[in-house]
Order: sequence, then C-alpha cells, then structure tokens
Amino acid sequence: MEYYQAIIIGLFQGITEWLPISSSGQTMLFLINLLKIPPEQAYSYSLLLHLGTLMALFFKFRYELSKILLKLVLFRWEEEEKFLFYSTLFTGIVGLPLYKTFKLVASSFNGEAINGIIGIALILTGIILKKSREAPLEKLEKGLKSEKEEATIFDSIIAGVAQGIAVIPGISRSGMTVGSLLLLGVKQEKAIRLSFLMAIPAITGALFLELPEVSRTSEPLTIPLAAVITAFVVSILMIEVMFRLAKRLDFSKFCIFFGFIALIASLLGVLI
Repeated sequence: MEYYQAIIIGLFQGITEWLPISSSGQTMLFLINLLKIPPEQAYSYSLLLHLGTLMALFFKFRYELSKILLKLVLFRWEEEEKFLFYSTLFTGIVGLPLYKTFKLVASSFNGEAINGIIGIALILTGIILKKSREAPLEKLEKGLKSEKEEATIFDSIIAGVAQGIAVIPGISRSGMTVGSLLLLGVKQEKAIRLSFLMAIPAITGALFLELPEVSRTSEPLTIPLAAVITAFVVSILMIEVMFRLAKRLDFSKFCIFFGFIALIASLLGVLI
C-alpha cells in the first residue's frame, strides 16, 4: 500500500466510523475492490484503523472517562460503570469466537465471497436500523412502552451481545448497540452515549488482538500509522457534523443499497 492510499482509507474511516453503516464493512469493500488488497489483510487494516477513532473517543470523553475509571478502581459502581462491565464481558464472550472465525474465513475465501458476506451483513444492518427506528415509536404511540431513565444490567448484556456480533464486517457496531438499546426502551441520547462509551474497551481489545498481525507485515509501519493519524484527525474534525447528519438521514437505506451492490459484485465475480 502507498502512503496516499493509507491517507485515503484513514479519511474514509474517520467519516464512516461515526455513522451506523459499518465502517469496517465499508472499508473492507474499498480495500478489496479498489486497492485489490487480500481479504485477510483488508480485515486487519479495517480493525487497525479503529485506533484513530479510539483516540478521538478518548479525546471526546476524556473527562467522563477519568471519572468512570476512578469509580471502577474504587469499586463505586453506578449505572455507567455496571453497564460498561457487563457489556464488555458479553462483547468478549460473543465477539472473540466470531473474530477468530472471520479471520479464518477471510484467509480461506476470495474477494468475491467476502464481498457477498459483507453485502448480506450490510442488508441485515439496514433492516435492523429500520426496525429500531420504527418499533419504539409505534409502541410509544400505543402507550405500550415508556422510555427508561437508566439502563439495566439486562440492557447492558443485550448491548454487549449486539456489539460482539458487530465484529463481522458489514454489521454496524453503533447501529447494533444503539438500535438494541432503543428497542429496549432506553432514551436516544443515553443510548448514543452508552454506545460510544462501550466502544472504547471493545476497540481496545480488538486492537490488542490485531496489532501483532500488523507488525508482521513486510511494509513499513509508517504506512498504517499514516492511515491511523488521518482517521484520528478526520474524526476530531467531523464528529459533530456526523452527529447532526445522523439525526436527519435514514442510514438503513444506505446500508441496504450498498449491501445489494456488494452482493451483486460478488455474484458477478463468481459468474464471470
């Protein structure tokens, strides 16, 4: 990979990470189809790029994280501390086996097959996003459900399982976690906040698993570093814009559209 290509994918990651459209899925499609990078290496890059967005999260929530960390150390666990503990635990239980399985799949399948898997996952993400937008509103209108002021341990477990499933490229982490919390009746503002907070230990764990793989590549480490720095800078600049945009656009249609494109590209690659 060249430096300009690393900067492009860092830019791509910095924008797509903040939208519920699966940044890893979109990045893998870009790397496999445009840069012709093998699926296994593309998966590693898609995870590594999260280091840039992780640094942006640390910057964004630096004050909140220091308070949460202090409470965790002192065992003064309140709502957010309990939520982060249980959601991280179940993310690991579900996500680690899926991570290892997809690594094996990525090393065994060709680009067309991976396109198909990501395409199906994106379509599934779009359906889940659409349902998570509609179901709570329908229940609230019928008076069957009221929004909760606090997230329960059960909510954290479901969100953790949803985040673990999102290790599969094409399944949006933010879409799955926010969507599951909304379906459980958690307020939108709280759901978004908890989703981003629970991303920090999850991304840290994924990077811990993936960094040794990247260090074994033959290319200079300055190339992935350029991608990570670009992702960080773009994330800092774009995060507020993306949050405003996310309130106006229906990203379920975006996921389904790109999912069908990836699926058609996969079928054409097999047939031609």
